[in-house]
Amino acid sequence: MSKSIINAKHFQDEEAAYKYVEERLWPDGPVCPHCGSTERITKLKGKSTRTGVHKCNACRKPFTVKVGTIFEQSHIPLRVWLQAIHLMCSSKKGISSNQLHRILGLTLKTAWFMSHRIREAMRGGDLAPFGNNGGSVEADETFLWDIPDVPVKRGYMHKNKILSLIDRESGEALQRGC
Repeated sequence: MSKSIINAKHFQDEEAAYKYVEERLWPDGPVCPHCGSTERITKLKGKSTRTGVHKCNACRKPFTVKVGTIFEQSHIPLRVWLQAIHLMCSSKKGISSNQLHRILGLTLKTAWFMSHRIREAMRGGDLAPFGNNGGSVEADETFLWDIPDVPVKRGYMHKNKILSLIDRESGEALQRGC
């Protein structure tokens, strides 16, 4: 029987979660988010020191891997953040804040906060608009021809779906068969 991925150490232990995120965010070693220095950075150790705190000896400011990320200014443990991200990414149809609240044992307000931050981080802003200079685009769909080996019933489920996007200025069309 295979183990669940949620049983991985970085989902259960806070120090392992910090190490996991640090390895991905800083593959060549820690980088100070305040001054950008990569040299003379020490990891603070001690009984009263928070987990994952580094100190930049160039600007003399402490920082963690959370600074400048969706985890910043959040009192939620990093391992819980990683669990929520895993659940949202592995869910085929997405996951609601209510479901995060039930699965992770968080308050609904916390689950809502986390899900919004995670979705914002996943949002892709690098896609250029389809219309010329951000202009208008018309969308239209139609259903044509029966799909072979699909029983004909009421509605359109037995038909081929065709979607067209048309740039109003240039007349350029992008068509996709669904």
